[in-house]
Amino acid sequence: MKVYIAGKVTGLPLGDVFTKFGRAEFWLKEKGHEVVNPLKLCSSAWSWKRCMRVCLAELVKCDAICMLEDWGESAGAKVEYYVAASLGLTVMAYKASKGSRV
Repeated sequence: MKVYIAGKVTGLPLGDVFTKFGRAEFWLKEKGHEVVNPLKLCSSAWSWKRCMRVCLAELVKCDAICMLEDWGESAGAKVEYYVAASLGLTVMAYKASKGSRV
């Protein structure tokens, strides 16, 4: 299954964001999924709007979305969730603090 990762990016230290998304990517790949990590799609120099356009174009090609714990604090992740749910993608949850699960 092709899975897109969604979570809060804006306003967080970049190192923390890469760690958080990287752990989720590793976990999903261990489960045999093809993973779309939005941090690998955009440049940190791009505007939020440009990143969202690129990311949403990739999200619609996926079978599922994996929501990180803090996704509810992110305008972008809320948009991604709405698009994924509207298109009938499978919704997964990744909770690093309590162990990973789908």
